[in-house]
Amino acid sequence: MSLLSKLLGGKKPTLSDVVELLQGKEQKPASRPAGTGSAPSPHSTGSHFAQASRQETGEETPIGRSWGERMPNEPNQYNYPGTYWDYFADIFNREFAAYRVEVRKNPRSTAIRSYHFSNPDGAPALVVELLSQGCDANQLRRDCRRQGVPYLRFYYDHEGWWNARSYVVRRINEALGR
Repeated sequence: MSLLSKLLGGKKPTLSDVVELLQGKEQKPASRPAGTGSAPSPHSTGSHFAQASRQETGEETPIGRSWGERMPNEPNQYNYPGTYWDYFADIFNREFAAYRVEVRKNPRSTAIRSYHFSNPDGAPALVVELLSQGCDANQLRRDCRRQGVPYLRFYYDHEGWWNARSYVVRRINEALGR
């Protein structure tokens, strides 16, 4: 089976199929070849198969560590059944229910979101920013430093970083002084 046939879900490609595929109009098949190298879209749904499929080689990532060649055998942003925005929101809602968490979109970039944790009395407790590894935004980090508010960032598209649940929870607990 040719690569084009695989990309088109097993059917024999016609010229119009190839044109639609190149223009991004063709519905992508359920599975993609391993190692596609493309970063997950912040608006995609389902698991991020492209990076997750690269787990077949290399040393297994130990539980509690968020980086490695193979996906750790624990919940992480790539095996979560939704977007990574949903994955982090789920952690914040389940693990940090004592805090009020407000999500804010960055007016300068659709690829950045920040989550502002407040104590029950309304005082700022933590800011978590989710962004692409290629993003050079630092304004929020500087504002937090100036205001004395703990700040964390997680990259959602850094090769080999899984953002495993235990890792994310541990870092947030440390930033909150818990």
